[in-house]
Amino acid sequence: SQEALGMQLQSARPRTGVTTLMLRNIPVTFDRDRVVADIDKRGFQGTYNFFYLPIDFQTGNNVGYAFINFTDEVDAARFRSMYQGLRLSVDRSNKICAVCDAQKQGLDPNVDHYRNSPVMSMEERYHPLLFENGIRQPFPGPTKPLKQVRQRATKAAG
Repeated sequence: SQEALGMQLQSARPRTGVTTLMLRNIPVTFDRDRVVADIDKRGFQGTYNFFYLPIDFQTGNNVGYAFINFTDEVDAARFRSMYQGLRLSVDRSNKICAVCDAQKQGLDPNVDHYRNSPVMSMEERYHPLLFENGIRQPFPGPTKPLKQVRQRATKAAG
């Protein structure tokens, strides 16, 4: 019957509600553009609308993980299966990617969190990215005054 066919199709596409993933074990020397380019070249361009690669401001390197929000949970699941266990680097890094659900799920909660984050007072290359159909969009401005990123004192400064 038509109804039974509909039920089968629905069960073939599991509904998890998860669209925001955390990609872990990124080689620390990868910058934002390199990670985005890797995601795009593996067939995900246009499937995500938010990307953030946190940076250690002391070293200028990433901290080893990124957050990606997909517009559809099916693409998120496809990303998870492709990147889980993947090695991104052909150089010295032996890091194997791991993918898990992010605590903050969805575009709006992520935008709301980061638009008022101290990272938005830093250089643009450290900011999260917004996309619509694979095209970068301006990130919304803060809704309150931004705090400055606290820089830890370095021993070299003494």
